[in-house]
Amino acid sequence: MAAIDTKTRYQGVFARHQVGCALGDGKRCNCIPSYFGVVWDREGHRHRKTAHLARAIAARDARADLSEALRKGELPRAGVEVSLGDAYDKFIEAARGGVALNKWRRRYRPRSVEDLESVRPHLPDSLKRRRPDDLKRGDLQALVDKLSAKGLSGSRVRTVINGLRSFYTWAQDHELARHDPAQRVKLPATDAKPRERVATPAEFASLLSALSRQTPKERENKTPRTPRAALRDSVPYALAAYATARRQEIRVLDWRHVDLELAAVELAADEEGRKPGGSWRVVPLAAPLRSLLRQEWLAQGRPKQGKVCPPRRNSKSGLIALATVQKRVHERWRDLKLKPIGLHEARHTAATWLDHAGISPKVASQIMGHKTPEYKSGAARITLDRYTHVLPGELERARELLNAFLAERLGDRKAAL
Repeated sequence: MAAIDTKTRYQGVFARHQVGCALGDGKRCNCIPSYFGVVWDREGHRHRKTAHLARAIAARDARADLSEALRKGELPRAGVEVSLGDAYDKFIEAARGGVALNKWRRRYRPRSVEDLESVRPHLPDSLKRRRPDDLKRGDLQALVDKLSAKGLSGSRVRTVINGLRSFYTWAQDHELARHDPAQRVKLPATDAKPRERVATPAEFASLLSALSRQTPKERENKTPRTPRAALRDSVPYALAAYATARRQEIRVLDWRHVDLELAAVELAADEEGRKPGGSWRVVPLAAPLRSLLRQEWLAQGRPKQGKVCPPRRNSKSGLIALATVQKRVHERWRDLKLKPIGLHEARHTAATWLDHAGISPKVASQIMGHKTPEYKSGAARITLDRYTHVLPGELERARELLNAFLAERLGDRKAAL
């Protein structure tokens, strides 16, 4: 859904509501809007806009300054000398330096900047040489069709167009474009495969146990499988299945955020702390995960800080390459005649276990890090979203329920202790 603009009490000043604001559903605004002023340029036959500001009164003053500059003829024509390629490079530089902000009016995270940088190689020279203001919706729709015909995935094509949308928001604020041709471009399907692979507790435990076994090729070459290597491959999967951790949360997890005594872990989407939108959360440690983390903590020399899953080699980002880990683990499972499971499928497995353990949807949604909780059929959404709260002690109770469920399915009641 596109952002919504509404009038304010100041003439020519509008409020830009965030994507997902309840105003789009005919309800009261539930976001923190930004404000901008608009002035009609008679000579240029178009509207001029101010930058987006935090307060309406600031946008009113900025509009007055813009109107005065327009009257004196001090404003440049939009995009006269700057090509799309050069302007996009300036946008990337501004995003990397924290000057260009995202739709939440926050600095772009390093991963987001990488996504923006990945857009440029997909822009043909014929587009990069043109002015940003000269591109039309049809030009970008043709780009979508061309990229799809080349075999790019739907998600990658969406990344390209979403990057251009972010660029044009910045370009309009800097008088480099009058419109956003990417706004109404039809995007391809993400062609994502459904996540149907869910492992039982016993199956998942056997998959982790198999990581310490030699493959037929290793036995033939008499190559030993070290317990240390098996443990390092097990921990990311255990975090995904037993703690519902996402890939980025696994990569940035630090020992400072793991409490083995209290049996809890703090998960966040970035190293700076908390992702906009509230993905930071405390997750109780199930018994199998607590045991694996203690083994890894001892193997690393009882560190007080540092990555729980460090990279094996020197890494530019300093973070583990989970795609490489998953590829290596899947090859080992296939060699051992076992059915592989992906890291995100392990997280889906975690959600299934929480449900089968009898943990309430509200508590499960908090453990999973979802903004809107998954609720069971027949449950009133307003009750879950607004009137249901997580009481003190519920996370600890969830850990006990999950441990009991895992112990029952594994046939080992002692694992729940």
